[in-house]
Amino acid sequence: MPEHGSVAKAVGADKKRENHTLAQAIGAELTDLRRARGWSQQKLADHLGYDVSHVRQTEMGRNPSLAFLSAIAAAFSLKLSEFIKSAEARVRQRPASPQ
Repeated sequence: MPEHGSVAKAVGADKKRENHTLAQAIGAELTDLRRARGWSQQKLADHLGYDVSHVRQTEMGRNPSLAFLSAIAAAFSLKLSEFIKSAEARVRQRPASPQ
C-alpha cells in the first residue's frame, strides 16, 4: 500500500522504449507525444477511434498501419513525414554496439 501522500506511478512510466527498429522508434515517438499531452493510452485510443490495445501494441514496437500512422500525425497536428523523420532520427541516434 502506498505511503500517505504518495502517488502511484503510471504503468510503464519508468520504461525506456527501445529504438532498434523503425517500428520501435515509432512506438517511442508516440509514447513521448502522448505523455507530453498528458494523455493515457485509453484517451489517445478514444481520440483516434482505435482500440487501446492498438495504441499499446504500437508503443511496444508493433508495425503500425499507414492509416494508424496518419491518424496519429493528425491527432498531434503533425505532417506524417515529420512524425516518421523524428522516428528515423531515433534509430540513427542509437549508439553503435561494441564489436
